[in-house]
Amino acid sequence: MTVLLTGATGFVGLNIARALLDRGERVVLFAPTPPPEALSAGWLGAARFISGDVRVPADLDRAFAAAAIDRVIHAAALTPDMRAEAEQPEVIAEVNLGGTLRLMQAARRAGVRRVLGLSSVAVYGHAAAEADGRLHEESTPTRPAALYGITKLAAEQAVHRLGALYGMETATVRLGPCFGAREHPTGMRPLLSPHWQCVEDARAGRECVLPRAMAADWIDAEAAAGAIADLLALPAPERATFNLGGGALTTAAAWCEALVALCPGFRWRIDPEAATVRYGLERDRAPMDTTRLRAATGRAPLTDDLPGLARRYLDWRNGPEGIALCGA
Repeated sequence: MTVLLTGATGFVGLNIARALLDRGERVVLFAPTPPPEALSAGWLGAARFISGDVRVPADLDRAFAAAAIDRVIHAAALTPDMRAEAEQPEVIAEVNLGGTLRLMQAARRAGVRRVLGLSSVAVYGHAAAEADGRLHEESTPTRPAALYGITKLAAEQAVHRLGALYGMETATVRLGPCFGAREHPTGMRPLLSPHWQCVEDARAGRECVLPRAMAADWIDAEAAAGAIADLLALPAPERATFNLGGGALTTAAAWCEALVALCPGFRWRIDPEAATVRYGLERDRAPMDTTRLRAATGRAPLTDDLPGLARRYLDWRNGPEGIALCGA
């Protein structure tokens, strides 16, 4: 049987595609635009690509008709900045919530048995951490502070509600802030990760100025994709929601320090008044608890080796795939 992956040519989508293919899964990729030829001619060529829009039922039906699809990973979403949020709120809602509703209806028509929906840490908004300093799936209030988190929370709840009505197995994943290989400008995310921006400054010989250290439970996208593939393959508690973050707080400042050792001449500093790195959060958020993920899969990613991750990322960024996605 086959997995349909929506949002397949975005940052997280490409990493999920790689994780699924590495596990021997058959995969249908669904997205508005195809991946670069350099990827399709390589490892991504093992998957089938269908162009389409999650807001269009006919496009979704065409994707489901492409193979015997029994499982779906729904990763398609718009991640707006404040300007896009103010100017195009209806588009954000149509994609993030409306697209999810249409996806679930199309999955029902196709007889799909399981849907895993990607949600976001943004559903917590600025909720206070619990006594252990973390955000928990069941007990931490969801208080989204922006339209992205609002629509992702609604989409998360819609996946579970419609799954119950349609007799499908469902799970949702609250994905933390990602960085790493295959991050590239797509137009769907006006703000790329601080880690991406810092590396682009380093490669261009520019000084990098952070607005603050930017602490978060940052997670390497390849590790996150592996955990998502694990969840798809394993039995999970019915209608369960899983936190998926890096397991510990790291900072963009520590990432810059790792780059200093790898990029001769790279300079960086913190100055809120002269920041060159843009970031969507005005203040830092507590890390998520990943106990439920570890119980279900037997492991949970841990972002604990920034120097090693920086070295691996630079190897990717300076290689053929990184150049194909991000430019020379």
